[in-house]
Order: sequence, then structure tokens, then C-alpha cells
Amino acid sequence: MEKTIKDVVVAVTLGVFLASFGSSAAIAQELDPAQVRAAAVEIGLDSLANVPAPKVENLGEFVNPGLAAQMAGIVLGKALFWDMQVGSDGQACASCHFHAGADSRAKNQLSPGLRNTPEPDDEFGNPVAGGVGFPEFGPNYELVEEDFPFHLLADAEESNFNLREVLRDTNDVCSSQGVFKALFDGTIPGEPFDLGTAVEEDIFEVDDVNVRRVEPRNTPTIINAVFNFDNFWDGRARNQFNGVSPLGFLDENATILVNERGKLLEKAVIIPNSSLASQAVGPPLSIDEMSFIDRTFPELGKKMLGLRPLGLQLVHRYDGVLSPFSRERQGLPGLTFRSYASLIRAAFQSKYWNSKMIISFDQDGKRIISHPFWGVDGFSQMEANFSLFFGLAIQMYEATLVSDQTRFDKFMEGDDGALTQDELRGLLTFINRGRDFQVANPLFSGVSQGNCVSCHGGAEFTDASFRNVEEEAIEVEETPELDAGELIVAEETGFIDNGFSNIGVRTTPEDLGRGAEELGKPLSFIRQALEGFPFAPELPECGVPGAEDCPPGFPDDPKVQVDGAFKIPGLRNVELTGPYFHNGGEALLGDVVEFYDRRSNFGDVNIEELDRNMARVELGEGDEDLLVEFLLTLTDERVRNEMAPFDHPQIFVPNGHPGDQDIIECIENVDGVNQACDDLLDVEAVGAFGRPAEGLPPLEAFLGLDHLGE
Repeated sequence: MEKTIKDVVVAVTLGVFLASFGSSAAIAQELDPAQVRAAAVEIGLDSLANVPAPKVENLGEFVNPGLAAQMAGIVLGKALFWDMQVGSDGQACASCHFHAGADSRAKNQLSPGLRNTPEPDDEFGNPVAGGVGFPEFGPNYELVEEDFPFHLLADAEESNFNLREVLRDTNDVCSSQGVFKALFDGTIPGEPFDLGTAVEEDIFEVDDVNVRRVEPRNTPTIINAVFNFDNFWDGRARNQFNGVSPLGFLDENATILVNERGKLLEKAVIIPNSSLASQAVGPPLSIDEMSFIDRTFPELGKKMLGLRPLGLQLVHRYDGVLSPFSRERQGLPGLTFRSYASLIRAAFQSKYWNSKMIISFDQDGKRIISHPFWGVDGFSQMEANFSLFFGLAIQMYEATLVSDQTRFDKFMEGDDGALTQDELRGLLTFINRGRDFQVANPLFSGVSQGNCVSCHGGAEFTDASFRNVEEEAIEVEETPELDAGELIVAEETGFIDNGFSNIGVRTTPEDLGRGAEELGKPLSFIRQALEGFPFAPELPECGVPGAEDCPPGFPDDPKVQVDGAFKIPGLRNVELTGPYFHNGGEALLGDVVEFYDRRSNFGDVNIEELDRNMARVELGEGDEDLLVEFLLTLTDERVRNEMAPFDHPQIFVPNGHPGDQDIIECIENVDGVNQACDDLLDVEAVGAFGRPAEGLPPLEAFLGLDHLGE
């Protein structure tokens, strides 16, 4: 191809620049912060303080007008999120999100490959892809640094899949422990724990002693989750909250009860930009996380409406939200409200809770509405609609958890001294895609191609952000292919769900992620569109001027890349939120960067679904450390020190059981079933002034590790 004058000028300019300095000298040259900032802005980065949270347009149809009602909703949401009484046996939402919005526990945190297809794998520690496996892994095992990564190569930097030697491997997941296995038998008025009948475990047991169950995916942070279009790793917590379940439009049977002129009507509702509400109503009924088997939200509502908020926990007198209602000054746990009902009445419109009718359910789960004089045992409207209040209130609270005061934010706002020279070089590596405007920009001469920004873009540091997905939910992208064991970008294209990627952490069949179904319907936008669901986004144009080529098989059976794809996580506070990836298989940021540098663990096996950007990472000597140094600038010191809005009530968190993976040292007999005693972490209440005011040290990384190895 004949070169243009512009091509020659660019080539000569870069040649002179590199000849003068050399690549290593170019890296070492003093960087102008203003130039680096300009490059970051051009690629789409910004301070998070400049990004508004997605607006819930019809929230006013549910929440009372005025600031007082808004505050009541936030108070209600924070109390419910941290309240141990929500779980069947003492589990709060916060039990898995108490450390920088994530989970830092190391004991009894392993789950086997329960999402494996076509059949679950319930064996712990078994090698799936070669090597010796982890024979010591099992329930109640305590993880140590040497257990990571879960997929270990003889040469961690080997990018050629044909030359790799696997030393050890497992499809186990480092996640979060939840409830003991039990059947739900009801509640007792005024009692915080549910009635249940213990059931013998066949997976989460040590020598026939039940231990707490562990969910099958790692726990993401809830901080900044308000900016995600969908939530959960597979995105099943839909942007559109239906008032009942996480599934939005996918759950056609979801209805709430509305009192209209004295008549109680079942109505379907859709509340857009409310993925946090959709996410919130999932764990309380999960038999791995918070609930005994077969509990319902009305039953949870009946229990909670008769309890003092946070009745088992101290609330700091200077709590940033709950301070006016704390009873700590009297040495008492909980809030001054005698029940949650008063907070619901203050926050939510009366038509959702003021009916006197009684609601019961037949054997098929269909509602039966009865007059109170008939003496039918059932639920009030407030109890029946508890999922609506629970989801929206927790969303209102979690929307306040925005960490926009990092050193990176200060840098993007104009503080030239906020980042060191090495951190600036790490930022350039992070945003260097090796194409676009950067090719002709001398600032990138000698800077390696991290290509991180291709997936972790914007001020949110994720392409799963509301701003990004709202603009284009489905994309046509190039696909990768293998060339003698090395990944390269091919000319063939495929459809992807924007914000979800298969990056080859584990083999695709081990967990289909976004490619799975719920209620017989696909989670994926693409498959929804191809199958003609009325709520599906439109397919993007392809095969026309200015657009990508259409995927092979289009339009009848086009190439779709959603199996094994997971939501791209944001990177803010990533220093504190390990272990990493959906399987929790990496403990150090340096190992995470190394994973990308070698272009995945299973890119060869997953080649049909793999994200093409894995083929575009080219790091040089020392670049991994520079990237880690930059990532550490994304920590908000308020998060590290739990200052408002990241302060919290006291919480007692299960932390495994006395003994280890071979023997349980304390056993209780529950309904004829041997059940392990709990070891509990007493996480102290922290007020708005944070951990320093309590004489507590800052939060540490997972296992207390130092990401820089210093």
C-alpha cells in the first residue's frame, strides 16, 4: 500500500524521537502531567465527581415527596443492609460486603464448581486443566497466600498456549459463606432468627458435620455499583426493577399490590435505572447466602416489621446516616424506632402499605385477598410488598456509596502533583491501546500496550457502566484466533453484550455467566434480540458503510460471544477488594496484570467466545509494576478508613468454624443434625469520622498482602 504524506511525517517524527532517546530512555523521561491528563481525557477518562448517578425517573411514583422522605429511605436502606436480622440465621447483606464493599475473609470461603455445565462439580480442589490440584481444599479450609493463584503455570508470563506447563489448577471458587442448610419453618413474632429444620449437607460438611454454605461466585464490591447498568457477575440483576425479583422483564409473574380507592389490585411495575434494587432482593431468599429453603419475601416482611431496626447491633453515635437514631449513648443496640414499619410509612407512599385487607397464597403461589373480618391468617399489604420497600431503600442507600475522592480524581481535576512519575507512566500504559490517536502521539513512544482502557473505560473504569451500555447495549466486535499458539485479532466478527467479556479466566463450560438462562429466558441482550423478545435492545447495524462486517451466519444464526462472559468490574478501590475475578482465583494485583500479559489462562480453549482485546496486550519489562502503582491511585482514603459515607454499624460476621478442613472442634446437635459452631468476627461500629477516630488501623488488602511487595 502506498504511504501518504501524513504516514511519512508521523514515521519520521517517531523515528527521530526514538533515535534521540531510545525506548527505555523515553519511558524514563520526565512526563508533563498536563499532557498525560490530556491523553487520558481524550481516551474518555475523567473524575468520577463529574459523573452523575443514573436517575430513577419514576421513583416519585413510589417514594413520598420531599427531602425528609428521601432521608427516611436512606436510613431504612442502611439499616436493612447492615441488619443481621434479615438473614434466617444472622446473615446480613453486609456480611459479605463489610470490607471496602467486598469480602476479605479467608476461612470457609471455598465453593466447588457448582455452576459447571452440563453437571455441577461438587468435588473440592480437583485439577481440571492439569497439575496436582489442591488436595487440602475443602469446607472450613483457611486460605493462605501460597494457595494463589488457582491456576499456576511453570512460567507465569508464557503467552504461547502450546508451550505452557500447568503446575496446579482447580475450578473451586473463593467466595462468601452464607447460611446453614435448613428448611424454613416460619418465624416467631419479635424473634430475630427464623424457625428451621436442619438438613444434612452433602457438599458443605466436614466429617458429616454441617458448615455454612458458600455461594458459587466471588463477591463484588457494592461501592460505585450504582454506576453499573446491570449487576451481579452475569448481569441478572436487571436495570429495570420489577418490585419483586432481580429479573426485571424476565419475570413475567412479578406484581406488587396497590391500594386504589380501597380496592387492592395486583400491578406489574417497571422501575428503570434500578439495578441496585434488583440486586438487593436476590440474596435474602438465596439458600446459599441468607435464607433457609423456601422462605418468601412476605414472610421476611412479617418478621422484620415486628423488630427494632439493627436490634442486635450497636450503632455509632456519630454514624453519618443513623446518628440521630442511635441508642449507643444508652449502651443499647439498635435504633430508636421500635419497628421498621414507621420508616416504611415515612419513606413510601401510603397506597403501597395502608390496606387493611389480608393476603394469603394458595398452593400454586397465587395471591388470595381476604377481608380482615374473615379471620384468615396471612400477610398485610406492607408485608406482601416488602420486596419493593427493601429493594428501593437499599438502592437509595447504596447510591450514596460513591468513591470519587481518589488521587486519580484529584489528578483529573487539575492537581499536577497528585500522581508520581511512575504512576503517570502506569496510567499511560493503562490507556495505550496501540492504535487510534496514540500511534501518532510522541507521549506514547516507548510506552507498552496495556490496552486496559478498552474494557475498563470512563470515570467508572468499566464498560459495564450505565453511560456506556445505555448508549449501545449490543456491539459487533472483531474476534481473536490462534496462530501457532499465540492469540491474534482476526477479521471475523461476533455479537457481544456491551460490558460483558469472556477473558479466559476459566473454561467456558465451568460457568456460562451471561450466556445462561433464568426462567427459561436468556440473560444476554443479544439472544433476547435474536429470539424476538419485545423488551430486547435493537441489534446494531453491520455490513454497511462505516460499520463492522456482520458476524458469520447473520442474520439466521450469527456468531454470538456471551457464553462464559462476565460483567467487567470497576477498578476503583481494587487495592482493597481482592481476591479477584469471578472465581476469586487471584490474590495480588501483580498476578492479575500478569494474567493479562500472558493473554488469559484458557484463551485457547475459549477461543470461540474470547474477547479480542486479550490479543492486544503487550507489556514490557517493569510495566506490570507500573500498572499496579497506577491502580493503587484509585483507592479513596475514605474507603480505606471507613469515613462517611462508608461508615457502618457493628456487625458479627461468621468466619468459619473452630477446627479446620479435616475436623470440627465444636459441634452442636440441631434437629438431629451435627452442625458446626460459629467463629464470629466482631466488626466494630465506625462513625462518620472513620477508623482513625476509633483507634482502628486502616483496612488492608486481602490476606494483608502488599501489592507492591515492599
